[in-house]
Amino acid sequence: MTIIVGQLMKNLQISRVKLVLALCVLLLSAALSAHHSTNANFTQDIISVEGVIERVRFVNPHASVLIKNTDSAGNETYWLIESGARTTLKRQGVTLEHLEIGSNITATGRKGRRDNTMYLQKIIYEDGSEFIPQPELN
Repeated sequence: MTIIVGQLMKNLQISRVKLVLALCVLLLSAALSAHHSTNANFTQDIISVEGVIERVRFVNPHASVLIKNTDSAGNETYWLIESGARTTLKRQGVTLEHLEIGSNITATGRKGRRDNTMYLQKIIYEDGSEFIPQPELN
């Protein structure tokens, strides 16, 4: 009887360990999938949009630029252009000076799955100079 009880206790301990490990794996996989890749929100199609920088958000998890595009008929459309995290951009030497409000630019990047969105690859300024925030991704 003692041997049977001892074996039962051992099996219960192993089962608890397996249960704890299974829960850890589930929680870890949920945490890892919580942050999306750019593929979830952006296509592989490359587009360019001309406009004026209206607002800059230099924050984590994604910096973004809002530009106002005005077509030949005078219709205004706002585009949200996302980029990498502020911390990543800062490590690469990017500052807010690169994204001055009121600047006329042409932004090029991956077309968003939502209307009027893009993931930034580069900005071309009026003087022809280029700003590439994350060259390793291009």
